[in-house]
Amino acid sequence: MDMINAEGVIAVGHAGHVYLVQLASGERLWTVALATLEGASGCEGQPVTVGIVGEIILAGSMGHVFAIRLKSGELLWHKEQRFRGSGETNFAFVTPTKD
Repeated sequence: MDMINAEGVIAVGHAGHVYLVQLASGERLWTVALATLEGASGCEGQPVTVGIVGEIILAGSMGHVFAIRLKSGELLWHKEQRFRGSGETNFAFVTPTKD
């Protein structure tokens, strides 16, 4: 999987899972079931918000935030950020501009 880069793939979050899909073919390269990760069982079947930042995929579900390595699907870290509310997790990304 050395050929994976952020420009050739899309991250998809659905029903407690994160998928990495190749844009050219639609082939699924890997899947991470968030609820199988320690402390994240509440993510089972829940909506997942995803974004790609460099070589990292950020995923959020039910107040949990995950950093996943783009090339391998390896979990880098997981933090529970839920304090109040329904558990929906959203992200805002800033793209640097070239001056």
